[in-house]
Amino acid sequence: MTSAPHHLSTAECWTRIEGESVGRLAIIRDDGGPDLFPVNIAAHEGAVYFRTASDTKVVRLTTHPASAFEVDGHDDDGWWSVVLRGRAERVGDATEIERSGVSRLLTASPRYKPHVFRLTPVTITGRRFADRDVVRAPSRTMVVDEETGAPAESQVPQHPHERHERPTTIPSHRPWRDSS
Repeated sequence: MTSAPHHLSTAECWTRIEGESVGRLAIIRDDGGPDLFPVNIAAHEGAVYFRTASDTKVVRLTTHPASAFEVDGHDDDGWWSVVLRGRAERVGDATEIERSGVSRLLTASPRYKPHVFRLTPVTITGRRFADRDVVRAPSRTMVVDEETGAPAESQVPQHPHERHERPTTIPSHRPWRDSS
């Protein structure tokens, strides 16, 4: 039995966005299809700001400013997701750029990102999903005997979908050689 999602208020949505520094930007390709990019963001005065290099995003957002942005996460109350839809516009005003905080963002990409965009939402929606209690049957894990290299079966319960555990090593064997 699962519980229905809880819809977040606009204020709750902004609290989630303001607490994050990375999200996904959805833009329209020239052929009308969607494209998705991870971007570092700064939320400021009802808008999301991001920087980008001189690349596809600049060209596409200039010709097709309609875009969406999504950020999600997990906290003590479960999973949540916030989506905003609106228009992205290039920002050239140095004062606005400084006040937004976008120039102070650290990015994973080493590329120079001189172009700043502001995504001003027309709509913002958010949902929260409570963590579910999932009963999982223990699975068997293949363990390799270090001395013989032979597989040995372990009865240790493993939950492969829990991210805090290291994946189990898959035993590998030398290729079969035909001795004929």
